[in-house]
Amino acid sequence: MSWAELLSWQRSSSSAAPSLLRKIAAQSTVYQIWKQRNNVVHNHVSIPASTIFKLIDREIRNIITARRKRKLFRNLMQVWLI
Repeated sequence: MSWAELLSWQRSSSSAAPSLLRKIAAQSTVYQIWKQRNNVVHNHVSIPASTIFKLIDREIRNIITARRKRKLFRNLMQVWLI
């Protein structure tokens, strides 16, 4: 996926993935990729893709859980888990 495709996906409208969830997923993905890049450059250690996917999933769940009482976040976990 290219940067343009990520931005296009983030801006698209979809009933399956609300805008807020797409923004959280994009932010988490970019953050984890950046951490992986820094880990390779500075520590010469590469983390397996499966571990990065688990980290992204955990971060998204944590973001939603921390804000679960806010109106926009109430049903977001259900959508994420589907």
